[in-house]
Amino acid sequence: MRGRMADIAPLTPRRRSFPILLRDAASTIFHFLRGQVLISLILTGFHLAGFALADVPLWWASGLLVGALTLIPYLGFLVGAVGGALLTVLAGGDHWAVVRLLAVMAVGQALEAFYLTPTIVGRRLKLHPALVFVLVLAGAIFFGPLGAFLAAPVAAITLLVWRFARNQDEPAA
Repeated sequence: MRGRMADIAPLTPRRRSFPILLRDAASTIFHFLRGQVLISLILTGFHLAGFALADVPLWWASGLLVGALTLIPYLGFLVGAVGGALLTVLAGGDHWAVVRLLAVMAVGQALEAFYLTPTIVGRRLKLHPALVFVLVLAGAIFFGPLGAFLAAPVAAITLLVWRFARNQDEPAA
């Protein structure tokens, strides 16, 4: 009976191997979150420097706000842009200060989307940067900001489970 069940459900892990799969999945999530925090720190520094160089009023507050919100893909950019623009206007900045703020943010968004996220997250999850870019884009299109955030770790864990299942089918040496 047990042999038949294993044939019917080939993804059923052996009891001794399952904790290894869980450990590897937790490690994947941990590496993803570390990558996201690293990206947020890099972008915080970029925005602080960019806003200071662009002479944006309250550049430090806008830079910290935008940098912290970059943890939320796409939605963080929109909320950060609106919040940064409001801070700039409330601090007495003219419309050119808002334009400079938005220009720095556009460059930061491009840097994140086309280089930082695919490279850093891809390296930490052992996925090709182009694949990470496509996954994040597809996740955003089909499932919104949450899909963009979860696309890469879900793909990495799916690959982990697939490799685990394939190794379970091989006979023990």
